[in-house]
Amino acid sequence: MPVEAAYRHLTLRAYPFWVEVLHQEQVVARHRRCYERQQELYDPLHYLPLLEQRPGAFEHAKPLRQWRGQWPPVYEQLLARLQAARPDGPGVREFVQILSLHREHPAALVEQAITQALGHGCAHLDGVRLCLHQLQHPTVVVPALDLAGQPRLNGIGQQPLDVRGYEQLLSTGA
Repeated sequence: MPVEAAYRHLTLRAYPFWVEVLHQEQVVARHRRCYERQQELYDPLHYLPLLEQRPGAFEHAKPLRQWRGQWPPVYEQLLARLQAARPDGPGVREFVQILSLHREHPAALVEQAITQALGHGCAHLDGVRLCLHQLQHPTVVVPALDLAGQPRLNGIGQQPLDVRGYEQLLSTGA
C-alpha cells in the first residue's frame, strides 16, 4: 500500500522502489525511489519539453549534463552539426526534439538512426526520424524472377505493344 500526501492539487504516492506524482489521479511523473540522503536522481526525459521552450538552458540543466556524460559520441557530433547549421538556439531545440525520440524508441535504435543520419548527410530531426523508420521497417528486396525453367514464358513482355486502340481513341476525340 503506497503512502500518499497531497499538496496543492498534486498527490505523491511513495512505493518501496518508486514514487509517483499525480495531478487529479493522473500520473504526471514516476521516479525511482532513493533512500540515501543528499542524493539526486534525474530522468532527463522529463526536462526535454522545458528545454524545447528554453534551449539556452541546455548547457546548464543538471539532468542533461549527467546524461551527456554517458551518451554515445555520435550525439555530440550531431549536436555540433546542428549548432553549426542553426546557431542561436534552433539547432539545440532540434537536438532536444531528437533526444525526445527516446520516449518512444530504445536508446540503441536512436543511436543507430543518428549514426545513419550523420552518414547520409541528413543530420536533422526529419533525417533521424526517417532512419528510425527504415530501421524499424526495412524494405524487403524481392529477388529477380528466374524463368529459366519455364521456356514457354521467355517471350512474355518482350513482344511489341499494340497501341492501335489508343490511336483510334485519339483520332475520334473521345
